[in-house]
Amino acid sequence: MSSSPPRCRAPPTSPPRWTGSPRGRARSRAAASRRTRSRSRWSRSWPPSCSAAPGSSSASEHGAAARGSDAMRRLLLGLLALLVALGAAASLPHRASAHALRQSSVPDDGADLQQPPTTVTITFGEAPDPRLSSIQVLSTGGEQFQGPTQAVPGNSVELQVALVKPLPTGVYTVSWRTFSHVDGHVAGGAFAFGVRANPTGAPISQAVAAPPGPSVLDITGRALLYVGLVALVGGAAVLVAVLPRLARPVVRTLPVGWVVAAAGTATVVVSQARNAGAGFGDILSTSIGTSLLERTIPVAVAGLALLLCFGRRQVRRRVAVAVVGLAAAAAMLADVMNSHAAAGSNVAVNTALQWVHIAAGAMWLGGLLALLLGIRSLEGEERGRAVRRFSLAAGFALVAVAATGTIRAVVEIGAWGRVLTTTFGVLVVVKAGLLVVLAGLGAVNRYRNVPRASRLVGGLQRVASIELIVAVGALSVAAALVNEEPPTSQAALAATVPQPLVLNASDYGTSVRMRLTITPGSTGPNQFSAYLTDYDTGRPIDPSGVQLSFSAPSCQSLGPTTLPLKRTAPGTWSAGGSNLALGTAWQVTALVNQGSASVEIPFTVTPKVPPQTLTTTPGGNGLPTLYNIALPVGKLQIYIDPETPGAVEFHTTYF
Repeated sequence: MSSSPPRCRAPPTSPPRWTGSPRGRARSRAAASRRTRSRSRWSRSWPPSCSAAPGSSSASEHGAAARGSDAMRRLLLGLLALLVALGAAASLPHRASAHALRQSSVPDDGADLQQPPTTVTITFGEAPDPRLSSIQVLSTGGEQFQGPTQAVPGNSVELQVALVKPLPTGVYTVSWRTFSHVDGHVAGGAFAFGVRANPTGAPISQAVAAPPGPSVLDITGRALLYVGLVALVGGAAVLVAVLPRLARPVVRTLPVGWVVAAAGTATVVVSQARNAGAGFGDILSTSIGTSLLERTIPVAVAGLALLLCFGRRQVRRRVAVAVVGLAAAAAMLADVMNSHAAAGSNVAVNTALQWVHIAAGAMWLGGLLALLLGIRSLEGEERGRAVRRFSLAAGFALVAVAATGTIRAVVEIGAWGRVLTTTFGVLVVVKAGLLVVLAGLGAVNRYRNVPRASRLVGGLQRVASIELIVAVGALSVAAALVNEEPPTSQAALAATVPQPLVLNASDYGTSVRMRLTITPGSTGPNQFSAYLTDYDTGRPIDPSGVQLSFSAPSCQSLGPTTLPLKRTAPGTWSAGGSNLALGTAWQVTALVNQGSASVEIPFTVTPKVPPQTLTTTPGGNGLPTLYNIALPVGKLQIYIDPETPGAVEFHTTYF
């Protein structure tokens, strides 16, 4: 005989009757109140079979939720430990990249060659795409002497052009334009050299404007790409790990995010092709086509997985949603591999940090949008558990975003003085301010609205809506940052451009002041410019002549030399010369002729000695290996023939 479970009986609910005297009615009301309180306590566990007894379904659900939360905590703590390791690796010494900007060249800027060169080679801070880059060698009359622009074998950061005919005596301008193979940025510049003629005026490379800033199309494309990928990653993460079941309102946002991401990918490619001056048919075989392929493949995989997200099988749909999120994260990684993080040294570490920064932000902000849509179909404790689970993940994501963003900002900015003095630094400050606002709004939700999400969600929804508006602004600033040149790159470029020597002095009679500017201020050819003013009034003066005399007290065997200056502007006298031939202290005396009287103004000048760089061009197919040594004036090329043990010939060429 089987026993049936006890039947649950409802507590008595008959209304009390108020009879008798006023005192009796008062006692009856008090007794009824006690019965009501007792019945209320009883009804909270009614029926008995629905109570949270050990082994019941409710206890199992709570245990599973606790185990899930513990697993998520362990996973997030592991990711945080990985983040700390990446930050330690990023703190190692690194080389700042200057994008595809000129670092050095042969011939060098301002060089005065005695023999015409046969090639012009430029070394850049990043690998340029030779198919989208160009070098032109122009005479003062505009005649071109260069052949096709080619990459130097064995050296991806160098471009070279062969000169199609010998250069006559004169001054030549080298104009270059590059498209970075790494981050897709366009840069340009120019410099001058002479053949048996000293280039006059300041070096052209110092007057070249900085690379153009990001256009509206550049920022729009990146913003669309980021918004779309953030929606995909955040939506997929919430659907798989936060919500108890797939919520159709959230699933419907995934195709919208995919369309926005695809539009952003296309806009980025169109912008890069326009900046490079290439047609769509020409970009497929260039670095633009490579980056397009790297971004398109994961976006296409996400699109195919989206088709399975609307099927009937719950398990298959959940797997498809997970594939969408992973593919979108892969698209983020592809974009990072074509950004600032992939330039310079420590590429793997900086790329990983940047990817974690973007992915964590996507899980936080994109997940917030998905949560707002998903909790509409949830009620009570089920909704509260989902909100608490997302709040825990969002807290770790915020820590990851802040930590990786700080590390990347230190790497890209490099010094406190560049924070508010560069566009990149100002954008970083604005983005950091927006993230602080987002963190504050998130704290309001976490400590005020999340604990009561099981009962009320109005406050949570209002604060989260404001968060999403601020998040759009943060993503727009991030899109502008991707297209802006980091200060460390600008500093690396400035370090390659020699700064002139500027000296101020006056004659012993304190009648004339002179500011002498020597450009580039190194041994070898220099441009000398003297600006003369009256000692008392500060007004420019125009003497009848100005001449500089040079002597090296530490080298008595080297006789004195002179350099006459020519008037180029009121109070300004200039000329070019190679009088500073040694890296020692020179006594320079300016003789200023003023009719029947003249004054002498003494200077002590110690020119800078440029470093001698060695580059190697590998040989092959019967050609020897070339060793190129860049000297302060000219270049020394050395090779050994044959490159085998035994007797060899040592060839040295100076040009």
